[in-house]
Order: sequence, then structure tokens, then C-alpha cells
Amino acid sequence: MHVKRSVAAALISAGLVAYLADTTLAMRAEHELSVHAAQLGDLSTAPAAYVGGLPFRSTIPRISVDALDVPVASVGVGNAGIELIDVTLSAPRSSSITEDLTGATASLVRRSVRLDGVAFGQLLGMTDLDIASPYDISPSGGGASEARLTGTLPDAEQPVTVIVTLRLEGSEFVMRPSELLDVPPELTDQAVAAFSLRRDTADLPLGGPADKVQLTGGSIEFSRDRINTTIEEDDLTPLAHDAADGAAHQEAKDSPLASDADEAADN
Repeated sequence: MHVKRSVAAALISAGLVAYLADTTLAMRAEHELSVHAAQLGDLSTAPAAYVGGLPFRSTIPRISVDALDVPVASVGVGNAGIELIDVTLSAPRSSSITEDLTGATASLVRRSVRLDGVAFGQLLGMTDLDIASPYDISPSGGGASEARLTGTLPDAEQPVTVIVTLRLEGSEFVMRPSELLDVPPELTDQAVAAFSLRRDTADLPLGGPADKVQLTGGSIEFSRDRINTTIEEDDLTPLAHDAADGAAHQEAKDSPLASDADEAADN
């Protein structure tokens, strides 16, 4: 009996050591990926990185990098993220995850840009915009193709509430009111016009036009997917370079919202 207990204890200890070793590797990989993403994307703050799946081997179920309050060209400030699903490394693991990932394959590479009430309100000219789900008010509510928007119209004293549809027509995002919930009759036409929006998504840092738009977690999220693809170095940072570089990126950095975000990060 004593021998059996000793063997069991040894197996448990070996398993614990292996688990801790894998966890340590994952933490180091996440730190390296975070620092590399900040440098590659010219981000003032290192984003949050996650490397999922143990044991930590040549196949990684999920990798994500998420940055909050980053300059988004043509908008101002938003949250950006990239997710790599079912990653298969093309060569034996080295000591650098950033080197391993470049050239590897993934079943899905998804970029996303999320605009909360402050950022999306800037597009509509409303400083008090609130975004909510018309169906599920819980913070963890799933994605929806409609949104409940509440905001104060220009020259109005009280906020109004409408439900809008969120659609993509080609590369364009189209938002239209579908129901006026709390709008005085005299403001009907103004509300319909104020909550209607059409804009091209090709200027978002997604690496191309969005192929999906939805309400998620109180934000309007735009995303673009690549299926069964090779991972490039640009896929290791939340902001796609083709839309984040140059004059457009500088315009986003110069936005008052970007200045506010930088000040908050410093404090």
C-alpha cells in the first residue's frame, strides 16, 4: 500500500511539474506576443495577449491579441483585436513564438474593431450616445443585428431612443432606424436622419472591408475573416498596417478622443 501511494504521489508531482512548465511557457509567449504587437502596431500601451491550450505544443487552439482605446483611422478611438484559431506551426517550436507564428497556418484569422458609445457617438455627432441590445440587456448578451440607441439630438434637450438595423451592403455599413421607441412627434424626421448612417468599412484597420457587423457587449463590432490561411507578421498586431499607417493613422491619433485615451493611460 505504501508503494502504491508513493507511485501515485510521484505521478501527481510529475503531472504538476509538467503543467507548471507549460503554464510558464504560455505566460512567456503571451508576454513576448504582447510586446511584439505593441512595437509592430505602434501602440503606446502593450495589448493583452492570450495563448490557449495545454500542453503547449505545435498545435495551438486559440491565440488572441486585444488592444483598448487605440487610434482607429477615420473614427478616432476604438478597441481592436485579432484572433487566430487552430494554429499549426510549420516547423518545430523555437524559443520565440513570434518567429514560430509567421508562416504557420490557421483555420481562421479574425480581425475586429469595436466602437463603444463614445466612439460611435462621434460618428453620429452625439456626445451621450448609449448602445444596448433591444433583446438582452445583460453585459454578456450575444451578438445581434439590431441595436437600441439613446442619445440627444442636436439642439434638443432630452435624449431619444430608437432601434436601428445594422447591415452590410458590399463594403458599406448601413444603419437605419426600424422603430422609434421614445421620440416626440415633432422630432421624428430629425431622429430618423440622425440615426441613419452609411459609410465604407474599407478604411477600418481590418485588412479590407468588413464581412460582418453586429452589436456585442454594448459596442458595434466590425470584423473580417480569413479562412484556412497562412499567418503573416501583420497578423500579430490588432491594427492592420494598410489602414493604420500614414496620414489616416495620424488623423486618428490627433482626434480629441485619442488624446483623452492617452491621458487616461498615463494616469
